[in-house]
Amino acid sequence: MSRIFTTTKILWSLVLSFLIVSCAKDSEPSGDLNGNYIGYYIQTGDLKDTGVVQVVFVGSNFSGSSTGTTRSICNGSYQVFGDSINFTNLCTTADADLLLVGKYKMETVGDSLYFTRTISGTENYEDHFNLRKQ
Repeated sequence: MSRIFTTTKILWSLVLSFLIVSCAKDSEPSGDLNGNYIGYYIQTGDLKDTGVVQVVFVGSNFSGSSTGTTRSICNGSYQVFGDSINFTNLCTTADADLLLVGKYKMETVGDSLYFTRTISGTENYEDHFNLRKQ
């Protein structure tokens, strides 16, 4: 009887542990970003820039606009890999670095998204997007 009780107790402990772990909030972005996000773009370092941005995610595509900054959102597609998001922009410009393009570290907190990347080269700077779902 004691052996059956011990085995049952272990099984229930495992089931309970599994439920607790499976219900825990996922700290990595899910890739399901559908919606309209508004917020700020801030560039720090050797290059400085700020502005208000709007990004709309639909499926694996994005579009958007910016005000008060040289950064252009335009439109294209994106993919989420772990804690990163990679933007492919379909727009063309003389300076592609001014578009929302490339790989950013991404963090989600509630209904907010945070994208950051560091650029090192002849000029060193960081891009920060702080967006909130509307």
